Amino acid sequence: MAASTAAISLILLVFATLAAAETAQPMAATGGRTTIEDAPTNKMVQSLGRFAVAEHNRRLSHGGGSGSNGDPITVRLAFTGVAAAQRQVVSGVAYYLKVIARERGAGAGGDRPIDAVVVVKAWLKHKSKELVSFMPSPK
Repeated sequence: MAASTAAISLILLVFATLAAAETAQPMAATGGRTTIEDAPTNKMVQSLGRFAVAEHNRRLSHGGGSGSNGDPITVRLAFTGVAAAQRQVVSGVAYYLKVIARERGAGAGGDRPIDAVVVVKAWLKHKSKELVSFMPSPK
């Protein structure tokens, strides 16, 4: 009987420890977005923002600069930084970025906020990155 009481106590202790760990660090729901708190200083996030602007500019070059690729932004941009970011595990990891960019060339305007979505598939041989969306931000 003493052995069964000890076993029950041990099982209760394990469950209590797991419950405490669960409440200490809540996990995001599967498929839910999580905020990347250090986005302005996170090197990987800044690299993804730089990639998004470079890919936008590359698409303009290959599309004749007319926005024929469906991109609503028809000017070449210079990357300034990423102000905010979220990540979501999907078929890969989707990064929702608030990119700050500036028009290139003479008469360029000020900083423009852009909402970009980049999907990274890290399991592929060369870490596939794809720019899914690049739209002017309403904010």
